[in-house]
Amino acid sequence: MSQLLHGLGPRHEVTILGGKEARSSIPNVTTVPMTNGGSVMTNYLKFQLALRRRLPDLIREYRPDLFIVHHAQMPDLLTSGVDCPIVVTTHTTILGQSRGIQQARRRGSPLDESEKTTLTVLPALLPAEVYYWKRVRHALFVSNAVRNEVMGAYEPRLRTAATVLNGLSLDDAPPIGEEPSDAAPILFTGRLLGWKGLSVLFRALTELRGGQRLDVTGSGAVETWQRHAQSLGLGPDRVRLLGVIPRTELLARLRRASVVVVPSFMESCPYSLIEAMALGKPIVASNVPGVTDMVSDGVSALLVPPGDPHALAGALQRILSDETLARRLGAAAAQQARDRFSLDRMSNETLRYFEQVLAAS
Repeated sequence: MSQLLHGLGPRHEVTILGGKEARSSIPNVTTVPMTNGGSVMTNYLKFQLALRRRLPDLIREYRPDLFIVHHAQMPDLLTSGVDCPIVVTTHTTILGQSRGIQQARRRGSPLDESEKTTLTVLPALLPAEVYYWKRVRHALFVSNAVRNEVMGAYEPRLRTAATVLNGLSLDDAPPIGEEPSDAAPILFTGRLLGWKGLSVLFRALTELRGGQRLDVTGSGAVETWQRHAQSLGLGPDRVRLLGVIPRTELLARLRRASVVVVPSFMESCPYSLIEAMALGKPIVASNVPGVTDMVSDGVSALLVPPGDPHALAGALQRILSDETLARRLGAAAAQQARDRFSLDRMSNETLRYFEQVLAAS
């Protein structure tokens, strides 16, 4: 959303219905807080109930031409009677997430509270998701991977649909500086979730020769993951969990990293991968549909089977011991980012699709 709002510029007025932290410094963007926080799953339910109660008044006040919601939260599940077209922007599905969570659990990974809740209430969530997709008429997918999953699993009766890959601007990236004197770390960036494959990465790290350090950034249960790393014999000299850091610091760390790892059990079109590509970093990632739509094995990344720490360690060792390979992969990734994942391309394609929806309505 942040990237898209900057890409749209002053051409459109946008109202965001969000959580208590909803805010924007962009002049043509209005934010409306809908909930007062809580756990992830509790907040989803609070948002749905608040939207059901307040939406008629909000529609009358802001008179939108389009109402855009984001799946898999199904925020408008309990609402009805919206007098304008609804576009469902689809990043993932509950079905896809549950499969990734189950794979992580089978491999002994810690799970976030939201992941545990998802598995507990899955018998209720999946029928709700089936019902939800029967209502959807306009869908914007962020990758062919998630589009194929939705079309195959739910067979929605869509009137319009489009696939628009995520896009990125690095205007806020810090300038290239001198490399630090110590060895550049391996970097993982993303939410600290089981299905993101962080446990697999920890296990791979125990097999690496040379004692390379792993830096981990992102929101989640930092202490839980610290304990998990320590249980595998990885102390703070090998794994540093940095939590949430400012975006400028994140981009600086990306620029300094020796290799960026995306070890997820499932993905759609992750920004962590786009950022690494745009900065020309060598990448090791899981060979899953959302990733293979973005990079090519042996050309712009090294891809390994998800959940295989030995294969992951081998790919990391190849890059760390072969500077020529690392530079070649990074250069190819940067070129693909310029060709396919620019902010201008995403913004223009998104606007064209919105115009298509309005014409069809």
